[in-house]
Amino acid sequence: MAKKLDYEYCKAAPMLEWMGNKWALVVLLKVSENEPARFNELYRTIPAISEKVLSQVLRQLYTDGILDRQLYPDVPPRVEYSVSDFGKTLLPLVQNLITWGQENFDTIIKNRQDREIILNPPSRNSLQFVGSKFVAGSEID
Repeated sequence: MAKKLDYEYCKAAPMLEWMGNKWALVVLLKVSENEPARFNELYRTIPAISEKVLSQVLRQLYTDGILDRQLYPDVPPRVEYSVSDFGKTLLPLVQNLITWGQENFDTIIKNRQDREIILNPPSRNSLQFVGSKFVAGSEID
C-alpha cells in the first residue's frame, strides 16, 4: 500500500487506502480473531492471498500503528502480530461496515441487477416493456 493519495488534501487518505486494498481489512480482522497470529497461520486462513501481498499488508498495518509486531529470538525466528490499542479503535467501525453490508446484501445485488440492464442494455430488438420496466427478451416467459 504505497502512498497514493494526497495526505494534505484529504486527512482520511490512510483509511481510504486501507479500504481500497482488498486484503487490508481482511488481514486486520483475521489478526483480531486469532491474536496473537503468526504469518503462516494467517497465510493458511486467508484464501487466495499470496505470501508477498500478506507480507506487504502486515508491514503497512504495522507501520501505520494498526498492528503490533513481536519478534522472538527463537531459531528459527518467530513473529507474532496482534491488534494495537490504536487498531482496536478501528475494529468497531469495521464491524459496523460489515454489518451494514450483510444487512443490505440482497438490496445491493438487486440494485446491481436492475441497473445493469440500464448501463449495458441488450440490443433494441430483444428489449420489451413489461409492466413498468424494460426487460430483456430472455427474461420474459
